[in-house]
Amino acid sequence: MSSRRVMALLLVALAVMLVVGACADPRPILKLPAPTPIGRAVEPTPTLVPELAAAVEGATGGGAPAAEELPVPPARPVSADGEAVYSQNCASCHGPDGKGVIPNTPDFTSPDFWRNAVPAQLYLSITNGKGAMPAWGSILDEQQRWNVLFYEMDKEVTPEVLDEGKEIFAARCAACHGEDGKGVVQNTPDFTSPEYMARISMATQFEVVTNGRGAMPPWGNQLSEDERWAVLTYIRTLAYDSIHQP
Repeated sequence: MSSRRVMALLLVALAVMLVVGACADPRPILKLPAPTPIGRAVEPTPTLVPELAAAVEGATGGGAPAAEELPVPPARPVSADGEAVYSQNCASCHGPDGKGVIPNTPDFTSPDFWRNAVPAQLYLSITNGKGAMPAWGSILDEQQRWNVLFYEMDKEVTPEVLDEGKEIFAARCAACHGEDGKGVVQNTPDFTSPEYMARISMATQFEVVTNGRGAMPPWGNQLSEDERWAVLTYIRTLAYDSIHQP
């Protein structure tokens, strides 16, 4: 074979190689990972507004114990016996006058505080502690805790309000509730019972006095608001030995 023919064949082979090379992708083939699924953001279920949630919780048995489950004093509380306990253990935070020293402590001289309070629930706070307040259940005995609670309650009572309430009770209430508060008409509560008074708030009693209940007529249109609170203050002191009672 002549050298020209060999040269021609080599040129044809080189041309074919160039054409084939031009058609191929010179880049390496990358093995990409499988795409990660994009999860849908799940919003938390919206809660009820605090007031409604609290109402639902109470209606379904959650939250605070029912009234019949609340503790009661083993004996009639004596406010004067709670005074020494208060001075020794409580005054440093709540103040000798009960108006509070450290932040967020209640003002025991405030009528609004006691009107909305259920004594037995406050007793549980004293026993188990609440917020910055330690638990006193292992330090003070049961009766001491009740005595100091009712001593704190006495800080809101004034002789003037007590005298007014006593006068109203004698004139308007004693016929059905008895001069001693133990009840005359059937199904009236015994106001001298620490068990009864420990488990009810003055606000609840105020609603009953204002609007009436059962055989009791409404007094909202016969007694002023201050007069109704005054008589309830007096009624409350019938369940314990108040330092303001003679």
